[in-house]
Amino acid sequence: MKTVLIASIVLATGLMAGQSEAEEWNSVSSSARFIYLADLSSIAVVGDDTTINVARVPVQGPAGDYSHKIDAYAFRCSANQARITQELQYGADGAVSDRFPDPEAVWEDIPADSLFAYVKGVACESLRSDRMAPSIQAFIDSGRGK
Repeated sequence: MKTVLIASIVLATGLMAGQSEAEEWNSVSSSARFIYLADLSSIAVVGDDTTINVARVPVQGPAGDYSHKIDAYAFRCSANQARITQELQYGADGAVSDRFPDPEAVWEDIPADSLFAYVKGVACESLRSDRMAPSIQAFIDSGRGK
């Protein structure tokens, strides 16, 4: 319980700092509707828990629309378990518009070939893609990875 509480505090602090801190967004996956990027600078290890922030950015949107979501993922790497402990929603202006904390989220087994599995590769196994951005705004301004 103490480790979970400490990890939640560390994670919440990182998410509250938001995009004013140095970031290093790495492309993790994409679908027809969203591109998923993991912030390498947000990786933190506390005890058996590894946390990382993951952005979900729409593939399409008008110029200057910075709407996106950032989820706080937590992993128990060796146990192959994950959970999402918070979601932040960002409006078109790039500012936080809503928060959905879930510090008591249940740990789930990670299915192979899932988004959780891809993010675990980044957070726990140091896997990286060659698609990087210094911020979500820079990623969107550069054509959303196109």
